[in-house]
Amino acid sequence: MENMQPGGSFKIRGIGRTMQEAVAAGVTRFIGSSGGNAGMAMAVAAKGLSVPVTIYIPKSTKQFMVDKLKNFGADVIVAGENWNEANEQAKLALQQTGTFLVHPYDQPDTWLGHSSLVDELQIQLKQKPGCVVSCIGGGGLVIGLLQGLERIGWNSVPVIAMETKGANCFAAAREAGKVVTLAGITSVATSLGALSVSNTLFEMAQSQPERLVNYVVDDSAAKSACVKFADDMRVLVEPACGAALSAVYSGLIPPASGSQDGDIVVVVCGGNAVTLDLINQWREQYSQPHLTILKLKLKYIFFFFFNV
Repeated sequence: MENMQPGGSFKIRGIGRTMQEAVAAGVTRFIGSSGGNAGMAMAVAAKGLSVPVTIYIPKSTKQFMVDKLKNFGADVIVAGENWNEANEQAKLALQQTGTFLVHPYDQPDTWLGHSSLVDELQIQLKQKPGCVVSCIGGGGLVIGLLQGLERIGWNSVPVIAMETKGANCFAAAREAGKVVTLAGITSVATSLGALSVSNTLFEMAQSQPERLVNYVVDDSAAKSACVKFADDMRVLVEPACGAALSAVYSGLIPPASGSQDGDIVVVVCGGNAVTLDLINQWREQYSQPHLTILKLKLKYIFFFFFNV
């Protein structure tokens, strides 16, 4: 249940680590770019470290997210139609001495921080899981999961990476055989809104394809999963997280992906870009009877840990 982390998502694991390391090295101001979970992690970490942060966000960012960032003391600048354009503006601000650019997903310290999730799984589970289900945008979380699984000797555990149509930069890269840039983000899952996937993740997927399985679902499946999860767990999550949840709610995971000697672990990645009003809108849009839980002889583990 990474949505219960400070900042509302898994992002605080990696971004928090990156920012701590930067402060230890003498950084006195942070520059970042994100209108979603990464931005919230930057704002929360900066406040905890008592270091100012300026966050560049795209015009598509919802006002309630802007308000959240400002409430944590971040300076917010609207720039560009999408995250890539906002990030280019953020880079231009790195002219002052002591500033440091925090990337939403593509920094080694960030991946290492995300990998701590696997260390906690090893402590809490009696045996290795059959698979780990995650959403995928730029790829930072999935890189961390793969690195963590390798570090503790769980190389045989596959990661199931879920993304939505219109934000499927990883699937597009796999299909093209190289990292590509999407023309734009058309999915409601804007937290998955990287136009291109990390080169590091693509290389990992190419060298060890059996460790990473990916699926693309439409927005309706992601939204429906959010509604179903709200009913089941009384917790609100956003469509990016709904993409991961849809793997089990709609039965996309074939039995071979989660072997019968291990649980299916679903990373409930975040819930910032959601409100009760949105959940109710999605409930009206999509009826739930067609959603059935995958009937495997496995239990689903919604990973829950509060430590940063």
